[in-house]
Amino acid sequence: MATENELLREEVEQQKREAHEREAREAREEELKNRVSVAAIVLTTALSFIGNVKGDRNDAAGSAKGAAESARRQSAELWAYYQTAASERVTMEVARDRIKLDLSKRGLSREDPEAKMDALKLTDYEERVRDFDRQTQQVFYRVQELEQQEDVQLRRADEPSRAVFRYELGSKLITLALILLSVTILSSKRWLLWAGVALGSIGLLVAFDGYFLFF
Repeated sequence: MATENELLREEVEQQKREAHEREAREAREEELKNRVSVAAIVLTTALSFIGNVKGDRNDAAGSAKGAAESARRQSAELWAYYQTAASERVTMEVARDRIKLDLSKRGLSREDPEAKMDALKLTDYEERVRDFDRQTQQVFYRVQELEQQEDVQLRRADEPSRAVFRYELGSKLITLALILLSVTILSSKRWLLWAGVALGSIGLLVAFDGYFLFF
């Protein structure tokens, strides 16, 4: 009879220990889940903020690159025109010089009545050469302005482009951290929580650097 009572007491004690261990385990799991939830909320909020900021920087970089491309295209078109005009100018100069040479061989000046037609042609060629000089000079200066504008816009696009790269890298790290946190809930492995928090922190630091561009 005493043995039965002892066995019963031991069984009751065993059940109490198991219940206590179960409660302790459940408490640890609940604490772990709470920590995972807090970390997930923080990282998800940060991820949303990073996405918004990245969109703004993407727009800024795209706008600057578009302006640079427009300036480059206009510069290329004007430079092609400049080269064509320069070639036509050479043709006009050759024609003008031939008339002068012909008048010289004939011993005539442009004021002579016999050279009236040649003088008109000579005047026309000289005016066209002056027009070419004036136009090509304007085009040349405009090409320089456009090339400078292209350079400015490319440099303006550099900063948001570098920021976007950091935002993308930070977002990927945070996303991977959220995956680790999800696995933590399924496996109840505490080290996965700290791994996810560490990875998420690195992602936040990378995105933070993208915001201020320290490096």
